Amino acid sequence: MAQTTPPFSLLVMLNGSLATEGKSVGGGDAVMFKFIRSSKLQPDVLIPKSARNFAATSGRFFLTRSQANLTLLGILTAFSIRIVQGVAWGFRNQKKYDVALASSPFGVDVIPVWFWKARRKGAVIYHLIPKRKPVNFATRIRFGLAAVEQKIMLRIIRRACDFIVAGNEATRQELAALMPEKTFFILPAGFDAAAIDAVEPPSKDVNLACFVGRLVSQKGIFDLVKVMAELQRTHPEFRLIMAGTGPEQPALEAEIRRLNLTNIRLAGFLSETEKFSLLQRAQYFFFPSYEEGWGIALAEALYCECRCICYELPHYRSIFGDHPNYAKLGDAADFVRAFQQSGAVAPGQKKFMRQYDDPLIARQLADHLVTVMRNS
Repeated sequence: MAQTTPPFSLLVMLNGSLATEGKSVGGGDAVMFKFIRSSKLQPDVLIPKSARNFAATSGRFFLTRSQANLTLLGILTAFSIRIVQGVAWGFRNQKKYDVALASSPFGVDVIPVWFWKARRKGAVIYHLIPKRKPVNFATRIRFGLAAVEQKIMLRIIRRACDFIVAGNEATRQELAALMPEKTFFILPAGFDAAAIDAVEPPSKDVNLACFVGRLVSQKGIFDLVKVMAELQRTHPEFRLIMAGTGPEQPALEAEIRRLNLTNIRLAGFLSETEKFSLLQRAQYFFFPSYEEGWGIALAEALYCECRCICYELPHYRSIFGDHPNYAKLGDAADFVRAFQQSGAVAPGQKKFMRQYDDPLIARQLADHLVTVMRNS
């Protein structure tokens, strides 16, 4: 059978991917991997060697340094080398693409896309970094570097890119105020409903809540400790399982020990099947995150018919409606109140979430890129 020729040539910059075999994949990476797999555009990809197997394309791979060390210094070193390699690949490759897309607003993707040859260039930005409150010196350094990088990269994006794909309407409005001359599209992150449906659902445990995410302060992990300290007093039978790893896990473990909490279990990294089984078993999903580009974990939990308690972020209601129970941002006491006042899951919750199934999201991004080409 003859292979269908893609309607336009596409280059995707996934140079910042931290994906490695046997590890969880970040939300932004997951969106692009699923798009590459299902869009039939077969793009060329700039990607680290360690993430190559995640990008299912018959296009050409431009490989950069693998991810080996996830310490702050290790990431800075790897990203610096990848930027140089990505720019070098751009000079060596003579092909001029119809569209080149940076999969993130970070320098490791944005700087290379600036130097590659393409008729139209764009960047995917799921959210802008808000003010962050560091919990120790290491996070203070990390947050400071991230804020400086964002400021520089937004200037480069404004100069280098023709269009921007925003993760939600709130982010689009923020970016449009900074770059009113740009063309904007909105793209939900989505989730894999078929993968969840393939897992045999266990019975719900009414005394179990779970959290899924990186163990970093931005995800509200230390707020969860406060919440569970209160619930250990008022609901002694209630438990929380936290799935995920991250740089602030030692500090989290120390805080749990300091408060002598026996109702929290750190489960570490879970496979997709294990994660979905946990979400299907837990009656509640606790998600006091301070910043999200979209909210993939929250979407998966809602689809698994968990009663979700979360801090209210500006874009949540436009995506998830009133299905989660919202608490005031940064208010652990209000989070406990939202839990205590939460009722049964709405009958239409699972059906509502199907609009964000992965194949539909991949089709939306393909349509956005077709629009870019038509308008060019």
